[in-house]
Order: sequence, then C-alpha cells, then structure tokens
Amino acid sequence: MDKKKSEVDALSNAREHGVDIQMLKDNLKRSVSERIRRHRIALDMYNKLRNAKKL
Repeated sequence: MDKKKSEVDALSNAREHGVDIQMLKDNLKRSVSERIRRHRIALDMYNKLRNAKKL
C-alpha cells in the first residue's frame, strides 16, 4: 500500500470513530503557546465542574 492511500485510510478510519479532523487541522494552525493557553482554560473549567459536582 502506498503512503498516500495509507494516509487516506487513516483519516477515513478516524472520521468513522468520531474524530473531528477539521478541528485538529485548525488547532495545528495555532501557535504552541496559544494551544497551551486554550488547554489551560479547558482544564480549569473541567476542574471547576468536577469540584462543583462534589458539593
């Protein structure tokens, strides 16, 4: 199997399993520092929600 066919198969398989390929592509356009900043925001929100559930 050639490399191009293998990449197409991998992307197709990922889509079938619910991976949002466009979201990944868009995220990779961001700088590393921006990705880290956005991750921290999401992690902070997760922790707030988790802690609120415990109350």
